[in-house]
Amino acid sequence: MQLRTSTIDTIPQDDVTVSTYRFTELGPVGIGEVAFTGELRLECDDVGTGFYAHLPLAGRYRSWHRGLDMIGDRSATPLQRPGAPFAGHWTAGYRALCVRMEPAVVEDAWTRMGGSNRPVYSPILNTADGYGRAWAELLFSITRQLAAPGNLLAQPLVAAPLADSLVTAFVLATTPEMPAAPSRPVSVRAAIDVIESDPSSPLTLSLLASHCGVSPRALQKAFQQHVGMSPMEYVRDVRLRRAHEELRAADPFADSVAAVARRWGFAHLGRFAAAHEARFGQKPLRTLRG
Repeated sequence: MQLRTSTIDTIPQDDVTVSTYRFTELGPVGIGEVAFTGELRLECDDVGTGFYAHLPLAGRYRSWHRGLDMIGDRSATPLQRPGAPFAGHWTAGYRALCVRMEPAVVEDAWTRMGGSNRPVYSPILNTADGYGRAWAELLFSITRQLAAPGNLLAQPLVAAPLADSLVTAFVLATTPEMPAAPSRPVSVRAAIDVIESDPSSPLTLSLLASHCGVSPRALQKAFQQHVGMSPMEYVRDVRLRRAHEELRAADPFADSVAAVARRWGFAHLGRFAAAHEARFGQKPLRTLRG
């Protein structure tokens, strides 16, 4: 995972100046800071492909999304979800941290935590207490680190687990009905640990079953029952996710979609492109070009 940061001083928008001090991609999580020197109103037919949340630092804003009229301030903020119109009204002097997360990554976190049914997300992210406050504090800590000399997040071994923690905490904060503690069999959890730790290795059903001390048939049945897919489908899904993350972090002038696909075991470029678009909502070349 590479850390990508960009800075824009000012963007004039009619009578409003939007100042973006910093925008950083921490793997699948985008973190930005914005400030409006004047009042701003915005409407769009589709909020986009990701989950969006503003954490106001000063001022507040009003949001119309999915039939709800909501106010965002330092104690609670509306959550924008993909695939629906959005309208917003920001007061002059508004300043906030902005967070974007890809749906596929959020859903992966839900599944890893034991969720089986489709999660129901709260329209409001409560940042005054509970998991929401803990998530906001984690975000503030990461933001402070981004501005610190000797930024630790430039180290992939630090950035990757922090990004995962931010996504997992987001799921805890936004899903009122959390799944029960994982009830998956030991064999399934052990196989998932092997796959997640080194998905690029030559994994097979027999190898995974042998590692977990069960028969291939038993592991296959357990995965279908508790994960909703076969072990090798899970391997393919993890590899696709890792390839997507690498495309986001890669230099489009030094790398290619084909090279990344091959590194993650996808020999047929057309099938890889189709699977990537179905999973992440865009062609891999667009992801590579940012």
